[in-house]
Amino acid sequence: MTPSPFDVVCSRRSNGPNATVRARAPTFAVIGGGPTGVEMAGAIAEMARTSLAGDFRRTDPAQARVLLFEAGPRILSAFPDSLSHYAAGALARLGVEVRTGAGVTAVEVEHLVANGETIVADAIIWCAGVTARPVASWLGRASAKGGAVPVGADCSVPGIPQVFALGDVAAISAGGATLPGLAPVAKQQGRYVANVIRAHLNERPPPGPFRYKDWGTMAVIGRSRAVAIFGKVRLKGGLAWLAWSLVHLMLLVDVRSRLSVYLTWSWAWFTQGRAARLITGDGMRDAP
Repeated sequence: MTPSPFDVVCSRRSNGPNATVRARAPTFAVIGGGPTGVEMAGAIAEMARTSLAGDFRRTDPAQARVLLFEAGPRILSAFPDSLSHYAAGALARLGVEVRTGAGVTAVEVEHLVANGETIVADAIIWCAGVTARPVASWLGRASAKGGAVPVGADCSVPGIPQVFALGDVAAISAGGATLPGLAPVAKQQGRYVANVIRAHLNERPPPGPFRYKDWGTMAVIGRSRAVAIFGKVRLKGGLAWLAWSLVHLMLLVDVRSRLSVYLTWSWAWFTQGRAARLITGDGMRDAP
């Protein structure tokens, strides 16, 4: 099992030789206010105040400082305003400092720069998305945001109908907005392009233009806190968290896996703990 960022940082600080560093509250900087960043910041803050409380001799996890940076005007920009504001409030109640309109311009080993301010951080976690492979330049085409190549309604590259681009490397619009680089989009594009190629090989008319079916978007903030949107249905709080849990359970491959994960989650929820404890570092026995 891979240790969490909190395990690594707190263990290193607790057993390190620098007393000044040990005395300072650990600081975690999460960059990106999308679902990944919100979930990461919420998980670290909740872990600090519940499951790891009292685990370290020289570092108090409950004093940890968690900062979430978002360059835009609000977190979870793909969600309605009401859910975005709920998420910001839920993070604040967990102790997360949400900084919107704060673009990060530099990241170094132990600090970052946001809006001209240098902030010391023990762990810096990038959750602000990825840059696509330079497919556009390979094909001699102008690139869209993030380096993706604009494609037509059938996911083919304009001027090169035999070449298709999918997922993160493709920029395709739906309803006037560019589709996000999410796994559901890529999976639906893959099935669609397979049908296009199959129709071509069998000399049949191609299917109509690609249409993305949005089955919903969710973000879990912490214990019994989440936001979800399914078409016109908007959920928040415990109900959204239950919906998130149910969806993730159903995505597992068999009943045995679902039951095992359900029991683990239930135990963690009722005890506010974790199923495993990890010892990291090599100075545990020799630390004074």
